[in-house]
Amino acid sequence: MSKLNFTETPDNIYIEALRTNDEKALKELYAANYHRVEDYVIKNSGSAEHAKDIYQEAFTALWRNVQLDKFTPANAGSLNHYLFTIAKNKWLDYLRTVKVKKNVKLNDDYGELMSIEETDDITIKRLTLVKEKFKVLGDNCRDLLKRFYYGRESLKNIAAVFNWTEATAKNNKYRCIEKLRSLLKD
Repeated sequence: MSKLNFTETPDNIYIEALRTNDEKALKELYAANYHRVEDYVIKNSGSAEHAKDIYQEAFTALWRNVQLDKFTPANAGSLNHYLFTIAKNKWLDYLRTVKVKKNVKLNDDYGELMSIEETDDITIKRLTLVKEKFKVLGDNCRDLLKRFYYGRESLKNIAAVFNWTEATAKNNKYRCIEKLRSLLKD
């Protein structure tokens, strides 16, 4: 394939280049779109390193979608827009999962500190409320819930500690959670 000028080349030539893995054309397509994605990521709480990773994933997704005939350009510029949209969505997904997290330390009443990742003041306030209401629960409920959720103990082990059947432990766990929910509604 001869040297392609991205701004003058119809999307269908690049689609064909993606299908045939034309290295020269793929490099041109890659280079022509990278800076737009990099600018977007950096302006939206990312770094140049994040942009490289996101763009590589987006370009690979574009290549795969073309290979599987999942993309057909609607008009000139559709390919650029599609690639940018993939990158943008990947970056937004990343932000949703990572979210510029803060660490909040909570004492779990076993004397250990737990680190809980939080994203905003509202969630921190909610956690504080849960912690306050948790203290109001009876001793058995607090102990059962701590063992199950924080200690990751099985209901079978919890039942043995309390001298209950496993079904009783399960029912009591449900009742304790419902009691905590009820306290949170008040």
